[in-house]
Order: sequence, then C-alpha cells, then structure tokens
Amino acid sequence: MGLAVFGIVISVVLVGSFIGHWQRMRRIPRLLPPNIPSDPPFVSILIPARNEERGIARCVRGALAQRYPRFEVIVVDDGSTDQTPTILADLAATDARLHPVAGKPLPAGWVGKCHACQQASSVARGEWLLFLDADTVPAPDLTAALLCYALATNGDMVTIFPFLELETWAERLVLPPFVALIVSIFPFERLSQPDVRPEEVLANGQCIFVRRAAYDVVGGHSAVRGEVLEDVRLGQTLRAAGFNVRGAIGIEYLKVRMYTNAAEVAEGLMKNASAGLRSGGWRSWFAMTILLAQAYAPFLLMITGWLLSGWAGSVVFLAGLLAWLAGLLFWGMLYRRFYHLNPLHALLWPIGLLLYLLIAGYGILRVQLGRGVTWKGRRYAG
Repeated sequence: MGLAVFGIVISVVLVGSFIGHWQRMRRIPRLLPPNIPSDPPFVSILIPARNEERGIARCVRGALAQRYPRFEVIVVDDGSTDQTPTILADLAATDARLHPVAGKPLPAGWVGKCHACQQASSVARGEWLLFLDADTVPAPDLTAALLCYALATNGDMVTIFPFLELETWAERLVLPPFVALIVSIFPFERLSQPDVRPEEVLANGQCIFVRRAAYDVVGGHSAVRGEVLEDVRLGQTLRAAGFNVRGAIGIEYLKVRMYTNAAEVAEGLMKNASAGLRSGGWRSWFAMTILLAQAYAPFLLMITGWLLSGWAGSVVFLAGLLAWLAGLLFWGMLYRRFYHLNPLHALLWPIGLLLYLLIAGYGILRVQLGRGVTWKGRRYAG
C-alpha cells in the first residue's frame, strides 16, 4: 500500500512539473511583425567573427538584407586564420554599408569575443547596437522587430531565442536538453517584471539589441571583458545598473547553426559549462536535479513496479508509465514547436540529457584541474 501511494505521488509530481514547464514556455513573449516608426533611429549591426568562413557570408548577407531603412553593418575579424577576411573584403566591395574591421591583438584579461564586440562598438554610429553571432542568419525584418519590441516594452536591451538548426544526430540529441536546462535555470518569461533580480537575468549573445546610451553607461563589453558567458553577464550588469532587459522568442526572425558535428558540440558546451554553473548558482543544481528526475524517475518507477508482485506493483508500474508518457508528450511538443523536428525524437531525450551532463562534467573537471578548455584555438580557464 505504501509503495503504491508513493508511486502515485511521484507520478503526479512529475506530470505536474511537465505541465508547469510547458506553461512557463507559453508565457515567454514572441517578437511580433514590426511597425517601423516614422523617424527610425540609426542602428549598427555588429558581428564578431573568428574563423567563420563556413557561415560568415550568409550572416552578413542576411544583415545587409534588412528592410530597416537606416543601418550599418560592422564585422570585426578577430584574428581569423581561414578565409574569413577574404570573404568579408569581397562582400564589402559590393555594398558600402558593410565595414570590415581588422581586430587588434587580444589584450591580457580579455575574452576574444568581448574584445571584438568592444572594438565594433567603438566605431559604431548607431543609437542602437545589434550584436549578432557570425553563425546566425537574420531575417529581413529582424532589426525592425527588435526595435519595435524594445520601444513597446520600454526595454534598454532585448535578447531573443532564435531558431536552432539541428542537422546531425549529435546536435539533435544534446542541444535541446542543453537549452531546456538554460530555460530552467533562468526565468526568461519573467524578464519584463520589475522585481526580477540581476542574477536571474539571461541574455543570449547570438542576438543582443541594446540602447547605445545604456551600453556606454555600464562600460560596454569592457565591463565583462574576462567573462566566458559575456552575454549573460552583460545583461545582468545592465539590470544591476537599473536598465530594463527584455526577452522574447524570435524563431521567425533569426536562425543559428551553433555546431555542425559531435566534436564541435562537445568543445562548445565544455567551454560554457563551468562558467554556467557559477552563473546559475544553486539554481543550476536544482534545475539539473529536476531534469534528471523527469528523464529517469519514470523508468525507476516502472522497473520497481515490474519487480513487485500483486496490485501494488501494477499501480507503481502504471504510475511510472503515465509519467513517462507525459514526458514524451512534453519533449515531443518542444521538438515540434521550437526545432521543427519529428516529435519521436523525444524518445531519445533522456540519452541526450545524460550526454550533455557528461560533456559538461568533463569540461568542469578540466577547469578544476587547471587544464582549461579550448575553443577556436584559444584556451579558456573557465
């Protein structure tokens, strides 16, 4: 009797957690079709690039194709050793709005991306700054949609979740649980509330739209010069200074291909693991515990029920089966709605979560042992 009741209680808690997470996702605002003001401010689109020959052309072309009337595009080549500078020069020869900048050597104490972004901002003329990663592809109305959202919500910074392109099995296995962990740690749906604390603020460096005056007040990227998670820290710094940070889902306006194979997935996620754990604090551990319980507690209930005899075992087994089916429904909806993938990928969610935790754990261990992690030829202590 006691085990049957315990199984039912655990199942109800798990199903409730799936419902709660889905409700949180539904409360995150979305970017809306823009209505450009009659006197639009000048916007600088700033792109740091290091060894981005694979995707820099489609990123820059997307930036130059903005339907927004007043903008410039500045790309800082951060010491690339591939064809990135050549590609940028060819593109600039056909469009005067593109300004390639040769990055200066990386000073001590700076993370490469922070230094490139700071250099870009120093030559930018815009009243608003739009920072884009070089692996993103902006839709023509991205700039206008961000500005309209910022003006409508009185935001000093707007950050969005883009559409994440997942083509290989490594990407499809590991990246959705990774994103789910981020959303579990940071209350993205609460960014617009006045009581949100600085440490709760999440900003996504793939797309940061910030008012130039606010950016300059906090010191820009120089304020977070040594941070691997410079995007999160910049958002938190702005919030701590009293500025408004806003967030939205923008999958219709921006897409990104973060990694293209298993090696890149592992290297990229290891880079962020240790810094992410520090940034999230106790919320990181709590979120990981919840995600692990959602993924594996149903199986434990079903195994326990299978091993027990009589009606109590059947109740425990059915309780676990119900929780597992609820998880499949939730994960399947995430795959369909946010990644445009077959919901049957949900069957592999527990495996993907475990793989991510192994990658993150290895990255954290390397940092703790003083070996650091490597990304694009640079070593980071974490």
